[in-house]
Amino acid sequence: MGSCDFGLDSLRDMYKRNGGCSSNTTKLVSCGGKLLLLWEGYMKHNPSNRKKIWCAEIRLKTDDEGEVWGNVEWIDVVQSVPTQCELLHCLVVSL
Repeated sequence: MGSCDFGLDSLRDMYKRNGGCSSNTTKLVSCGGKLLLLWEGYMKHNPSNRKKIWCAEIRLKTDDEGEVWGNVEWIDVVQSVPTQCELLHCLVVSL
């Protein structure tokens, strides 16, 4: 996905469009000055019936009025796991 600007109010819509729902586990972590949002998602057309772990890389910025905006620089599925697995922790490792 290409990058796009959004207000933080629309972050929920992006999340829902990409498999998220209110009952899913979501993790937020800072990485290199950006935010990584990870969540469990189920897609409507999922023949394997596996849970998808999604990740969005978000760069935050403040406009002239002090409102915080985000730029989604990347979003995709990072792992597919059996449905009984849960996203428990998120850890950033630098090499």
